[in-house]
Amino acid sequence: MIKKWLRAVLFVLPLLIFIGFVNWYVDSYALLRVTYDEIAARMAAGKNVEGLEDSDYNDRNLLAARIGGMEEPPQVMILGSSRVYTFDHTMFDTDSFYNAGLSEATIYDLLAVSGILFYQDKLPETVVIGVDAFLFNESHDNEKWKELESYKNYMFTVMVDKLPPEWAHPYKDTGRDWGKALSLDYFRYNVTLLPDRKRFAVSYTDDWVTDGYLKHADGSVSYQRELREVNAADVEEMTRQAMEEHVVYRMTDYHEIDAGHFTDFSYMIDYLQEAGVEVILYLPPYSPMMYNYIESEEAFQITLEVEERVKELAQEKGIALYGSYDPAGCGLTMTDLYDVYHVKTEKTADTYYPVIDAK
Repeated sequence: MIKKWLRAVLFVLPLLIFIGFVNWYVDSYALLRVTYDEIAARMAAGKNVEGLEDSDYNDRNLLAARIGGMEEPPQVMILGSSRVYTFDHTMFDTDSFYNAGLSEATIYDLLAVSGILFYQDKLPETVVIGVDAFLFNESHDNEKWKELESYKNYMFTVMVDKLPPEWAHPYKDTGRDWGKALSLDYFRYNVTLLPDRKRFAVSYTDDWVTDGYLKHADGSVSYQRELREVNAADVEEMTRQAMEEHVVYRMTDYHEIDAGHFTDFSYMIDYLQEAGVEVILYLPPYSPMMYNYIESEEAFQITLEVEERVKELAQEKGIALYGSYDPAGCGLTMTDLYDVYHVKTEKTADTYYPVIDAK
């Protein structure tokens, strides 16, 4: 009996060690070898992070960890999609700044981030919100926000349903999860990444620009060299292809501004203002080629309607509005873009110009 038991142990033990090693080495979701809490702590100490994009990182988890680890709120914070990624602290003449932009952001992401700020008492003095036209297109919502669902629910119910904040305790665990060390489900996924030598791996640097994708300590992003040095002709060709395919990012099947989304956005601004936060709205411009196409295609002219509605909202609430979907106001050219929709860092400040001044 003892020998059978011993043979079983000798058979199972190497298997468990192998599973644990693969999960630890690949650690695709940053749960064991490195955690988002650790990355956030290094960013808080002023370090910039390399390797996140190659690791297919979860930007919602990193943001939750970063805000959660702040000892005090920044003076200025920017919310929005990846189209605000290149906003950094130098644009606002303060080191007390954080870029909370999220990839493919929806109205629910904005609510979730606001929920974190309210619940953790991390409200900045000023919030700049990048208002993409697709923000109010229900047809192109995604589920990435569900990583922060408890904070979205908290913000929504406190803001809209007027429930007392004591009722909810939103939480997002971004630390180490030892339960995943021997998880077969985690192993099955991690082992599929081994042939391509993919794993979650980051490094830290004081450099502001490197050859790769770099997440700065202030939350902003420096894109990889191949994007920074992209040929304008290639950007034009990418834009031309999108036009030929009748695609404007997240703007298809967009027949009307979703009333619920717009109301939620309006309520969120009200709630921020009531808490003493200065709210500024920013409209990120399209390229000249894409904007001309939007103007000429009836299916996408809702973009112009969104801009007018946002202007009306800013005037109604007495808040500043910067930028425009129309690139004419900032002199944007095709040489100023990384790709079809993202403006190069050196041009970003020019796109941030006052259209409606609240003062």
